[in-house]
Amino acid sequence: MNISKLNTRVSLPNMLLIAGNGRNVGKTTLACKIIAQLSKSVPVTGIKISAHFHPYSDAGLVAKNEHFVILKEQNISPKDSSMMLQAGASDVYFVMAQKEHFNKALNELLKLLPEQALVCESGGLHEWIDLGIFLFVNLKNKPVEKTHLLEYEPIIVENDGKNFNIDFEAFQFSNGRIQLLK
Repeated sequence: MNISKLNTRVSLPNMLLIAGNGRNVGKTTLACKIIAQLSKSVPVTGIKISAHFHPYSDAGLVAKNEHFVILKEQNISPKDSSMMLQAGASDVYFVMAQKEHFNKALNELLKLLPEQALVCESGGLHEWIDLGIFLFVNLKNKPVEKTHLLEYEPIIVENDGKNFNIDFEAFQFSNGRIQLLK
């Protein structure tokens, strides 16, 4: 599959995407809880995508050019991608890409992804992919600032600082598709 800058979208019904209403709203914690639940019964690949470049070493380097870097997480650390690995993901990819070159990074990432459950934390992937499930995390009683994300009809998950208003046992992976059984 190749994603161009045009209206091409890729169908990934095996992906659950998590975006949020800003920083520190619980996106990674939610991803880890879902990975922990799903990985009890199926292999799960975790993905963390950032439009910001962070310092990194070449350990785990999968692909790199002047516009993006893709790393396969290998270390136990407090990094978000490592937390996904610690939660039970069989593999975790960390992607850093400039927004205007995001499609190129995504094309490279798609070559690496298995046809198993995918749990991804990204604020921009919804623009390129038709997903199995799209979750939007917000702190309880906080107004939604990233209203443009609501156009994609995500399931809104509230975080009260301790708990999320969603049943983690309702997440299932079956017939190549992530599902939320209600």
